[in-house]
Amino acid sequence: MNLTLKQMRYITTVLQKGSIAKAAKALNISQSSVVSAIDQAEADLGQPMFRRIPAKGLLATEFGRTVGERLEKFLDEARVLDSDLRGLTGRPGGLLRIGCYAPAAPHVLPTILKALRADYPDIRIDLREGDMQRINDMLTDGEVDVALTYRRQTSDRLPFEPLFRAPPWALLPYPSKLAEQDCVTLAELAELPMVLLDLPGTNAYFRKLFEDNGLDLDIAHSTKSSFVLRGLVAADFGFSILNICGVHDRDGAGGYIARPICGKLDSPLFGVAYSLTAERSALVQSVLSTCRDVVESGTLQPLVTQDQA
Repeated sequence: MNLTLKQMRYITTVLQKGSIAKAAKALNISQSSVVSAIDQAEADLGQPMFRRIPAKGLLATEFGRTVGERLEKFLDEARVLDSDLRGLTGRPGGLLRIGCYAPAAPHVLPTILKALRADYPDIRIDLREGDMQRINDMLTDGEVDVALTYRRQTSDRLPFEPLFRAPPWALLPYPSKLAEQDCVTLAELAELPMVLLDLPGTNAYFRKLFEDNGLDLDIAHSTKSSFVLRGLVAADFGFSILNICGVHDRDGAGGYIARPICGKLDSPLFGVAYSLTAERSALVQSVLSTCRDVVESGTLQPLVTQDQA
């Protein structure tokens, strides 16, 4: 094949988007450039990669899907090679694909990305969010180079760089009687209805906190959004629990407030997971180096410090 790397990207984008128009828009190029890349690939290979369906766009043939998978793998290897070659100059650069557990993203990502930009200004970021299962799938399938997530849902076969332990916080309507306390017990929380963050890995974890102490839960509402969860607590629909809370969660201005939970509780590790194949990548090593510096500086400490006056 005589395709350029750009043309290969055009084809893989068409496979992802399902139409030439959508691919051209995503790539910010003309549709004729996309069509030219497809025509050249099909002419070189001697087989159609797509079936043109009027009013419905393109449908990849089995051959086209296979070629697309090979092209994506090749492009990924080319991206890593480009990054490694840039790393030889002492200024790693290129595209870094970062996955992040969505509920933690607003609190962890800004600090990490700001430090990464200062340390390695030539690195570009492709950011993807998801629940813990989705993050694990992205790592396993090679969709991301690194992921900021909890260890408990990450395969033991994947390398993991711990950043901090994340103790559970109780989110309470503010003002309220329990919100006046410096810390609350699980027994006190069990007497209230709960707004549950219902994501893969979270449901079982939160329930187990209470079950281990012989307590039952009254799940009044559940949501997959940490933002909706905060709104429901603020509207006095119940309490909730999160493991990472920002400083604004503790000021009561939003109609709710985060309080520490008394006692020694299961506090999962949060950190950076990455694949074995990406371990030697200059991009991955850059992220790990920056994250270690951030931890050493104590910048993330306010997320997990539970002052109990």
